[in-house]
Amino acid sequence: MTADNIKLLIATGEGYNVEFKAAVPAKVRELSEEVCAFANSAGGVLLIGVDDQGHLIGTSLDNTRRSAIQNSLREISPPLSCMIQVLEVDGKTIGVIEVPSGPQKPYVLSGSIYVRMGPNT
Repeated sequence: MTADNIKLLIATGEGYNVEFKAAVPAKVRELSEEVCAFANSAGGVLLIGVDDQGHLIGTSLDNTRRSAIQNSLREISPPLSCMIQVLEVDGKTIGVIEVPSGPQKPYVLSGSIYVRMGPNT
């Protein structure tokens, strides 16, 4: 993923395969729900540091927050391999979680199966 790819995703807007989050939610599990839904559908990209209107606002993704995200993603069963990156876009730090369409569907998080319905989980 490159800064140009991120700009293109932002220009396209949120949808079936793209979700924006302004910041890492207080309940990191919310990110895992989105990831689980992407894995149960066609895959997707979660951009952290982009608001719902598509504005780059940036975010702080220190090691503690990245570890919390990774630990939360480990709760998805069966195990799912996601690419987590931190990129600089127009001087802002953006977190990117790339989720493949899972080959072992359904993926479950805490006993629930999450799916994408249009732009919503």
